Amino acid sequence: MPDAEALRFRRIFERVHAGHPRCLEDEWLAEPCRLADGTVSPRPIVWSRRNGPWRRHDVLWVGAAPGNAGGKGAGDLGAHGTRIPFGGDIGGGNFDVLLSTIGLDRNRTFVVAALNQLPARGGGEPTFPELAAPIGDYPSSLHLLRDTLLAVGPRLVVALGNVGLRAAVAAARLEAGPLRLPSLARLEKAGLTRGQAVAWPGAEPPDSGFQALWAEFWADRPLPALLWLTHPSAQNMSPYARVETAFHRRMLEAQDALRRAARECLGVAVPAERPVFPTDGIYALPEWRERVGPRHAQLDRLWREKGV
Repeated sequence: MPDAEALRFRRIFERVHAGHPRCLEDEWLAEPCRLADGTVSPRPIVWSRRNGPWRRHDVLWVGAAPGNAGGKGAGDLGAHGTRIPFGGDIGGGNFDVLLSTIGLDRNRTFVVAALNQLPARGGGEPTFPELAAPIGDYPSSLHLLRDTLLAVGPRLVVALGNVGLRAAVAAARLEAGPLRLPSLARLEKAGLTRGQAVAWPGAEPPDSGFQALWAEFWADRPLPALLWLTHPSAQNMSPYARVETAFHRRMLEAQDALRRAARECLGVAVPAERPVFPTDGIYALPEWRERVGPRHAQLDRLWREKGV
C-alpha cells in the first residue's frame, strides 16, 4: 500500500493524465502519451516518476516548459522526446551541472515546469494562455504546479528562469484573485533578487487554502525559500563558450547561488568536486542510457575541462 506522500503524487498523475488511459497503467511512462483513441499525443505531458521519486524532497526545481533540442516536436531529445525533464539537450546538460554542484542527482529531487508539455510553437517559453489552459483534469497548468508544490513540500524552490519564478508564486496564490502571473517588477519589489535565496515574500503570501493544506501535509515545516536563477538553456549558458564570455559566467553565478542556498537554507555542506551520477532509478531508463546519458556526458566533459 503506497504511503500518504506517494498517494499525493499518484493523484496528481491520475488527474494530469486523465485523457491518457494507457498512461494511467504506467507511472514511468515507458512510451509517449496516447490519446483516448490510441494515437500518440503530439504534445505528451512530462509528469511522471521520471520527474523524480514520489516523496517529499528538500529541493523542487521549476522550469518553463519541455524542449525538443530544436526539433520543434519532431526530435527524440529534450523532455518532449524523452519524457525526462531537461533530458538530452544543452539545457539538460547544464541542469545536471547545477544538480551535481550541490551534490544532488535526479533520484533525490523533483523537477517540474510551469507548462509540462511542449509549447505549441515547438519550444521556447510558454505563453500565458497556454499556462491558463486546462491540462488533463486540471483547470490550468498553474493548478498542477500548485498541487506539485504541496506534494513535494520542499524547503527550497529553485526557479529556473523568469517564467518558473512567476509561475511558482502564482500557483500558491490561485485563490487570492484572478488567474495571472505576477510581473518581475512586482516580485522584485516584494524582495526577490536573482541569485539570492529568500524566504517566501510576505508581500506575496500563499492563499489561505494553500497554507491550510501545507500545514496539514507538513505540520510545522515553514514555507519554502525561493531561489531565482537564470534559466540554464543554451541561450544563457554553454560549455562550448569561452571562459571569458557571459555564457560561462552565468553558469558560475548560478553555481555560486546554489552553494549559498544549500548552506543557508538546507544546512548542507556542498561537495568540493561535482560527483558523478548513479546508474539506477531514472539513470537506468532506456532513454537515459541510450540517448540522454551519452549526450550529457559529452557536455559534462566540456564543462569539467573548463574547471566547472
